[in-house]
Amino acid sequence: MSRPLLLTLALLGSTLAHAQVSVTDIPALPQGGASLPAATPAAAPAQGTPVTPPTVTTLPAVNPPLAQPHTARLEGPQTVQAGQANLWNVLLTNTGDRAISLQHGACDVRFEVVNAAGQVVRTTPKDAICTLQIVGTEVAPGQTGELQKIRWEGRNDQNQNVPAGTYTIRSVFNGDGVLIRPADLTITVR
Repeated sequence: MSRPLLLTLALLGSTLAHAQVSVTDIPALPQGGASLPAATPAAAPAQGTPVTPPTVTTLPAVNPPLAQPHTARLEGPQTVQAGQANLWNVLLTNTGDRAISLQHGACDVRFEVVNAAGQVVRTTPKDAICTLQIVGTEVAPGQTGELQKIRWEGRNDQNQNVPAGTYTIRSVFNGDGVLIRPADLTITVR
């Protein structure tokens, strides 16, 4: 190592222990460069107001959204018993003027179940048997078709019954080069 570099490192090391940074020490953006949005102070929540935690998800978001006009939803029971198997259909409604044609795998729909506190308690089972079968989904303009089904037994990832309460099922279709995100469905577990 060169002598000036060693001297610089020694001075820097001894100064860092006592250094304080001020906003005046931060260099300005260069002229003509991108500017940052003005910072606005965040208002503190009123006392007793619940703070919503950031949304956490285990769902994939690899592909771009389906470009053709559509809506997607989950259809199935809204009240279930913990420990009992239930099925929800992932439905795709074509709101455009051209047919939607998808060729996808048998396990391209993933789901998760979120409790009232916003915690993911159940993810798509990892041991699900997915075949190499290709599924064709054709939905004509103005029509609704089923993409796949979701099965949930009212259990968490440890295979224990979830406590009674309100849960949200979130799902996503991520196949044939597109992403389709059905509306979340709130259900009650008894």
